[in-house]
Amino acid sequence: MSSNESMNPDAYYVTKDGFKKLERDLVELKNQRPAIAESLRVAMQDKDFRENAPLDAARDAQAHLEAKIRNIESQIRIAVIISADDKGASAHIGSKIKLLNLEKKSEHSFELVTPSEVDPKNGKISIESPVGLAASNKNVGDQIIVKTPSGDVKFKIIDVTN
Repeated sequence: MSSNESMNPDAYYVTKDGFKKLERDLVELKNQRPAIAESLRVAMQDKDFRENAPLDAARDAQAHLEAKIRNIESQIRIAVIISADDKGASAHIGSKIKLLNLEKKSEHSFELVTPSEVDPKNGKISIESPVGLAASNKNVGDQIIVKTPSGDVKFKIIDVTN
């Protein structure tokens, strides 16, 4: 998707890494089906279905698993992979940004990702987070204001890597 294209509200925007994770998660979930089927088979051997807690638990587990599978399959079906390489010099999904806190003179680096790909330990923050929203479509040299519970924080964008 290039920066000239408009965002389709019905699409599920995801980075290449996020799409690969969806595919891995789907395979992992589908691999759980035989174990759940076996749980159902064992639970159904108890002929008293009125008060069969193991059967109820197995059915609940199966329904939960199938709902997760359907959700990921739906996301994959409508996925639009965001390629940071297609963007200009401004910050977008997939961009790596470096910010300078103008008050504390400290630097912070982040990768802007979709909400489903957030991983704070690895510096991946949502494009919908306060920092992501403030930095979105901004360029190197731009100053941004991030609204936090303790007040506004001013940053300067010192690097954008797409």
